[in-house]
Amino acid sequence: MLKVEKVSVAYGRSTVLREVSLIVNDGEIVTLIGSNGAGKTTLLNAITGVVPVKTGGIWLDDRQLSGLPAHRTVRLGLGYIPEGRQIFGAMSVKDNLTLGAYSHGTKNLLGNIGYSGWFMRSKSVQSNLDMVSKLFPILKERQKQQAGSLSGGEQQMLAIGRALMSSPKMLLLDEPSLGLAPNLVKEILKLLVRLKDEGLTILLVEQDATAALKIANRGYVMDRGRITIEGTAKELLGDDRVRQAYLGKAVA
Repeated sequence: MLKVEKVSVAYGRSTVLREVSLIVNDGEIVTLIGSNGAGKTTLLNAITGVVPVKTGGIWLDDRQLSGLPAHRTVRLGLGYIPEGRQIFGAMSVKDNLTLGAYSHGTKNLLGNIGYSGWFMRSKSVQSNLDMVSKLFPILKERQKQQAGSLSGGEQQMLAIGRALMSSPKMLLLDEPSLGLAPNLVKEILKLLVRLKDEGLTILLVEQDATAALKIANRGYVMDRGRITIEGTAKELLGDDRVRQAYLGKAVA
């Protein structure tokens, strides 16, 4: 579904990504791990069109994404949950969710476009809201509440729900566990597995590398702007280099 080929990104004279290549197949969870500053967030921003690509190419279902602005990549089926959630704190929960459906234009907001798949069957914003409410009942209970007054876990649910409102075929998540209690992290990761089982494809950047690899099909390790290791989740969990550097486990 997603192909990144020899992508480099620079901020001014500083090159942050260096010929990064990866693929995410339809229906997979692929996790991207690495230390702070390795380039993981920059890669997600390059895929979604938030930052420009210097060299290389990015494709979603064989459609070229490189050079497209972020609002165009959303229309092509990418949903992005950024680090820190980035919700609109002064707006209501319902208004935050409704804004997530705006990317498809007036026809979608008026309910004239239908979608296939469990999370894409909506013909109206209300239908999408109903789907999100089933996933996160607490958001329905608090739909009139200011989003900024929600707990950290509830705000993460809202950020995921907002992304689902655009009827994506693929979700990109940047550190969804950041600042959350361990029990809430488990719930968020269980949700990602549920969404994958329903047909959604997921690229996950996660600080809890062990937890992320346990739900993933495959993974990539980034170091100083490059992909240095790749493999199945099982292979990475058993790789001594990965265990020492990222999983907090001593090597026997």
